[in-house]
Amino acid sequence: MLSNEVLFFIVLFSFLSFSMVFYKLGKNYLQGFLVISYIITVCITSKFFDFFGMQASVGAITYAGIFLATDVMTEKYGKEFGYQTIRISFAVGIVFTAITQLTLLFAPVAMSAEMAEAMQTVFGATLRLLAAGYFTYIIAQHFDVWFFHRISIWTKGRHLWLRNNLSTITSQIIDSLLFFTLAFYGTMPNDVFVEILFVGMSLKILIAILDTPFIYLSKKIKPLS
Repeated sequence: MLSNEVLFFIVLFSFLSFSMVFYKLGKNYLQGFLVISYIITVCITSKFFDFFGMQASVGAITYAGIFLATDVMTEKYGKEFGYQTIRISFAVGIVFTAITQLTLLFAPVAMSAEMAEAMQTVFGATLRLLAAGYFTYIIAQHFDVWFFHRISIWTKGRHLWLRNNLSTITSQIIDSLLFFTLAFYGTMPNDVFVEILFVGMSLKILIAILDTPFIYLSKKIKPLS
């Protein structure tokens, strides 16, 4: 059986590779990839695993990878397309959450009680957690697109690695500080809160660094549409 650490890198590089495939297919495909990636993140973020002795969320892998897609969009199609995609994914996420929350209200029949309980576990997040997630997403993603674009202007289009890493790492720090504070502060001892915040932030920064070769790969790919 593969270790969690090996699985982490397999899932991460598979996810980043899929983003390049969808980029090759065209901007609307990449836009769709970001939207579905956000929904996937919402579904899997509550599963935690041991990563080199630290507790990390599986959703951090796909969530951090979303920032690569927005950087590629901004680089190729401009910041307005990036903003548009963020707003679409945000709206779809709200609809997805609203519908799943409403379906949880149905009283299940006996034969589906186990499935209903499983759905409650996956989708039954608290209002505070949901609000923190959506608020943080819209803020951090908009900042990422804006900052990526500003760095491109400041460097006159040079140093792609710099704007990719600086914009993503900065936005991931903002994302972590906002989300963990809004979602968890006051619900656990401060030392546990700091540990969870540090681990989440560190993992996102690691992924931001590891996705650098992929944004350079995107420069060599000619989209079909």
